This record gives sequence, structure tokens and C-alpha cells, in this order.
Amino acid sequence: MNIAFVLHTFPVVSETFIVNQICALIDAGHDVNILALERGDHSIVHEKVHRYGLLDKASYLETEPKSKWRRLKFLVKTLKGGSKTFHGSRLVKALNVFRYGKNALSLHVLYRMQWFLRKDAYEVIHCHFASMGLYISRLKRDGLLSSETLVTSVHGSDIHPGKVADYRNRYPLLFETMDLITYNSIYTLNILREVHADTSKMRLLPVGLDTASFVKSQAAIAPTTVQILFCGRLVPFKGPDLAIEILRSLVERGNDVHLTLVGTGPLLETVSALIETYGLREHVSLKGAMSQDDIKRLMDNSHLFLLPGIHEEPGGRAENQGLVIQEAQAMKLPVVVSDAGGMKYGLVDGETGFVVKEKDVPGFVEKLELLINDTTLRTEMGDNGRAYVIEHFDAGVLCEQLVVYYRESIRN
Repeated sequence: MNIAFVLHTFPVVSETFIVNQICALIDAGHDVNILALERGDHSIVHEKVHRYGLLDKASYLETEPKSKWRRLKFLVKTLKGGSKTFHGSRLVKALNVFRYGKNALSLHVLYRMQWFLRKDAYEVIHCHFASMGLYISRLKRDGLLSSETLVTSVHGSDIHPGKVADYRNRYPLLFETMDLITYNSIYTLNILREVHADTSKMRLLPVGLDTASFVKSQAAIAPTTVQILFCGRLVPFKGPDLAIEILRSLVERGNDVHLTLVGTGPLLETVSALIETYGLREHVSLKGAMSQDDIKRLMDNSHLFLLPGIHEEPGGRAENQGLVIQEAQAMKLPVVVSDAGGMKYGLVDGETGFVVKEKDVPGFVEKLELLINDTTLRTEMGDNGRAYVIEHFDAGVLCEQLVVYYRESIRN
């Protein structure tokens, strides 16, 4: 299939799940192009961006200038492409003053639909995040797209419970025009249901990872001090301050443990203050933002993964999926997470890790101590976790499911 991925910015280091999805589709033989509103930082990119030549597959929206002469220049450049390269009927439609009036004369319509003037039209237009889905929905509403299958994947920042009333006003066009909407967990689906009761177009598709690149080595980790890893933005709903409270209890109970926090954010000062107040400086490392390769090295030298997320107040936002939980399991780390949001759907409680009641510090301590004191259990859970992620979250496996969804949704 000929597929267009519509993104706000490309590349984005934190959106490796999108890169994994694109690369899996390419590996499966599909032709994928990337359409982005803005250029990301090209100096720091995932290695797959270069290996698959994704920068060459990316087109960036040419912004509409105020100058009339520059607009005319854009029109001339488009016409120079010739009828062999551009979709003639769409060009005529974009210039139809009877339908679009001043917006056609000013070339505003032409600028809006510039990505879709190519003669070899896309079969599938796949938008990541609802904001980009709405961008494409408006083109469909205005008659500027025709037979393409339209897909939007929602993730987290675009669908959380504190904004349900707002989404009910903003998203009706999205639900009307999209042929397929994917969500990453049952938690996300439950929020979608509150926004739009009809779920017939909605399908489960978690974000995935390249499990072949997350492999535990025989790294020499400290034999006595148990290394616990937290990885995520230092924001309330991920619970970094709660991780410090849990560590405090573990240390006070005589456990030889060390906690490493990867990430930065508005709670950095709060976390730093707690470390000083509790005298935990020797037991905690703050690493700030790190590349994925560096995070994998930390996972390779850790024993356990901790993510004690909460439902943030006000608004109730929580982790929708938490791909880092699957990354940790792929690296054979038993994971201990809270039951807030969608995290609990990304592991097998009691087999690949533990799910603990939200904000239950003693509960977290109990499960962590069980893993701290039982190396055999750690090994069994680590092995189970990797097998589970390979079966359910590998990018190749999820790509096969996505293609099934595409084919089911393609217009006849």
C-alpha cells in the first residue's frame, strides 16, 4: 500500500514508537511517506531514521506567505510539475472560486491541500494524535480528499479525562470523517467512550517497540545493591515524588537499594528537595533526559523497574500505556507499576511484574522487597516479561495487525 503518515513534527526523539511503526511497514513492503507540519531537530535522531532514510521520505508543509508574489511563485512551481505528476482535478478544485471564493483566489486552498496534489494518491492517510486527525478531517469535510482511507491514532496528551467536555465539542468531525481510530489501551478506550459513544470505528493498537534492539546482555551489575530504575518525565501523573517515598521506606527497612531516575520536568525541584530532606543522596541518582541508547544501557545494569503513576489532580490524567514498561520487560526487568490509567494492561500481574494500588506505598514496598530478596523470582519474571512483550508488543507483530485494520477500513 501507499501510506502517508501525517505528523505535527518530524523527527521527534521521544516519538520512537512512530518511527518503529513506519519502519515495520517499510519492512513489510509498503511505501510510506511522512508529511509533517514542522521540522524537528535533525541533529539528534533515532538511528533508524538514518538507516531507513526517513528524512528523505519526509515532506514539510510549505507555509502560506503574506506576499502575493510568493504565492504566485508557489502556483507556478506546482504547475511546472506537469499533469504527469500532479492530480489535475484536485488542482482545478483548489482553484475553484465558485466553491471556495476568496480562499481559492488567495491560493489558501492550494496551500492547505499541497500534500495531496500528487497523481499517485495515497491509499491510507494515517494521522498520529487527534490534532493532526482534525487537520485531515477538515480537508475531507471541504471536499479536498476523496477515496483515501483516513486513520487517526490517539495516544495520551490528546485524550485524557480532564478534557472530555472539551473533546465533545472539538472531536465530532474526527469521529465523522475517520474510517479508523486506534487507541493504545482499554483505559484510553474508556475515555473515548465518554467522548463518543459509538466505538464501531475504534480498534486496539498499543504502541510497540523493536524487541530485537532491546536485549539484555551479560552486563556485570552490582551483586548486592539492587538497582531500581524509574524512567519518565518528572510530572505528577508519573509519580516521581512517590518513587522517592517508596525508596525512603525501603532504605529505612534496611534494604540495600539504589534508585535511578531518568527524566526531567516540573517536579525536578520537588524530587531533589525530598532527596535532601530524607538524606537519600547516596541512594538516588538523577540522570535528567537521556537518549534511548543510554536508557537501554541503564536498563542493562538494573534489576527492577518502578513506575508508581497516579491519577493527577485536577483533571484525573494518568498514564495511557507507558511504552517504557514494555521496554523494561523486553530487557528482562520485572516491573512494578500502579493500577492508575492504562499501565496495568501492559504486563501480566504476578508473572512479569506486579500491579499495586495507586499511592499504596506499603504495597509497593512489599512487592519490591519480594523481588529484592528473591533472585530466582526476578529471573523468572524477567524471562516471562521478555516473552510477553515479544508476543504482544513487538513492532512487527503490531504492524501485521495494523495492516489488517487498514484493509478492513479501505473504502470499496
